[in-house]
Amino acid sequence: MTSISKYQSIFETAIDGVIVIGNRGLIEEINSSALALFGYTKKEVIGNNVSMLMPEPDKSSHDQYISNYQKTRKPKIIGIGREVEGQRKDGSIFPFRLAVSEYEVDNKKFYTGIIHDLTKEKENERYIKQYSEKLESKVAERTALLKHEIELKEEAQEALIASQKLYETIAVNFPNGTITVLNSKLEIVFMEGSELKELGYGTKRLVGENYIDLIPLDVQDLVKAKVAEVFKGNEEIFEFGINQKAYKARCVPLFGIKGKIDQILLVINNVTREKHAEDEIYNALKKEKQLNELKTRFVSMASHEFRTPLSSILSSASLIAKYNLESQQDNRIKHIIKIKRNVQNLNLILNDFLSLEKIEGGIIKNNPEPIELSEFLNELVEESEQLTDGNQKLLTEFNHKKVLFKLDHFLLRNMLNNLLSNAIKYSSEDIILRTLESNSKLSIEVQDFGLGISEEDQKSLFNRFFRASNAGTIQGTGLGLNIVRRYANIMDAEVIFESKLNEGSKFSIIFKIKE
Repeated sequence: MTSISKYQSIFETAIDGVIVIGNRGLIEEINSSALALFGYTKKEVIGNNVSMLMPEPDKSSHDQYISNYQKTRKPKIIGIGREVEGQRKDGSIFPFRLAVSEYEVDNKKFYTGIIHDLTKEKENERYIKQYSEKLESKVAERTALLKHEIELKEEAQEALIASQKLYETIAVNFPNGTITVLNSKLEIVFMEGSELKELGYGTKRLVGENYIDLIPLDVQDLVKAKVAEVFKGNEEIFEFGINQKAYKARCVPLFGIKGKIDQILLVINNVTREKHAEDEIYNALKKEKQLNELKTRFVSMASHEFRTPLSSILSSASLIAKYNLESQQDNRIKHIIKIKRNVQNLNLILNDFLSLEKIEGGIIKNNPEPIELSEFLNELVEESEQLTDGNQKLLTEFNHKKVLFKLDHFLLRNMLNNLLSNAIKYSSEDIILRTLESNSKLSIEVQDFGLGISEEDQKSLFNRFFRASNAGTIQGTGLGLNIVRRYANIMDAEVIFESKLNEGSKFSIIFKIKE
């Protein structure tokens, strides 16, 4: 991935909206988050004045603001940021925080606006206000009750003030989740929040219940240990999952009379969306890193593997030029065959890498079409004979009953090309391409009688870039069998093999026959 495409990917996957305008206020670029926020398509906004996204009076005065800034260089938003309002395509108005920065490319001014939607934050402020009023009401009721029961003493008055401060703290810190106050017995003193049902607490009366008994078993030990630390005076922040949702908890001590910790505040926030976004970014970066490592290893390997066939091609081409007599025709043909064989080897190396890169990128799909199997396999044999040393023969044993099979031409060709080229390279004897059809299964086998594979090497045979210890100087990328197995998985097929050292190998691709 190039630097440009990498930063374009970051631009497109940013959670906040991003808009780029020119010095005339026309929209040059906009990311997916901003489009979703305003309800437009990219085609509808590119090239239009950014004021189309603003309500009055900002819509009418925006161009004048840019002009004044360019003349006076005194910013009102640029480099400062502030809360403003935007207008969606459907006419609805919403609040957002706008941060604008200026940059220059080729003597041309551009302005980048970062848009952070404040809709949920404003809603939370309203919720906080409502809960504050509710808590104040509860405090008033408690005050009235105490006045009727006993004559307030100084210590009782201090407790009432402390209780009021507690509820004010809860209201101020109320998140999009739950807020809970626990006493030293882990009994619920207060509990509210939009996530009560999601966390499994239901709507029953919770005050006085043991908090640990209410939460799922798989998180009880974690929460109990963290709460114990908070009663010792420590602040704890931790995460846990319930019902495939992610939650982040912050637990702090609440000090009562004479500085004693008699209660704690537990604030739990639903962070599922943020976790999903983090996971997507992490997976994308991990995949990019793997692809970059793959490319680095391949370039190193390919530079070595290309050198031998290219040198051979150059040598044969030079010799052909010297064989200009009619009596030297046999020598010319010999070197032409050698050139073809080396070109075919180079083609296989390139195909291995291109195939692996497409697999890693998720591009390869299974597209089955009817294949006249015998004709298809005979063509492959004819192509592969160019790789033989002249003494080898590619023999066929077709034992399939049906004529047509529904398979992916491209994937099947690549798998068999890899198996046949391996058999030719690692054997000096004849090679058999065999088909077997039975019990609603089709098996295509490639058998050679060459070097074989040791039991130790068989454990790693399908790993990327792995080459058997007895491969010696025989050319190869170490990618072929890895690609064969991964193509087989895409086709819902199975690859099995049998091999003995110095006796040869047999690889079988087994397909389920679909009517």
